[in-house]
Amino acid sequence: MMRLSFGAVFLCAVASGPLLAQMTFNDLPSYCQAMSEASTPTLLARSQGIQRSEAEGLMRGMTDPASIRMVKELIDFAYSRPASTSLDALRTELRNLCVAKKIFVQ
Repeated sequence: MMRLSFGAVFLCAVASGPLLAQMTFNDLPSYCQAMSEASTPTLLARSQGIQRSEAEGLMRGMTDPASIRMVKELIDFAYSRPASTSLDALRTELRNLCVAKKIFVQ
């Protein structure tokens, strides 16, 4: 059941990528804040024991190269941190990397 709900939430988060791309942000910190919040399902997957291969498998069917790159970056980030890292710490680090233009670079 957890895998099914993760899949649904992950796909909703991935689907929100184009929505975020259509939004206008006044500054980089606002964009990075939105991206770190939209990344929550993937970050939670790591702490809930979802295998990386399963998270990557949910990208099948994606066609937008920028979205694919961003999801791969997010998965790389999430699975390179200890599973015990808190969600808040992950989102903060992700947001800081985004502001530093080390992840989610447009």
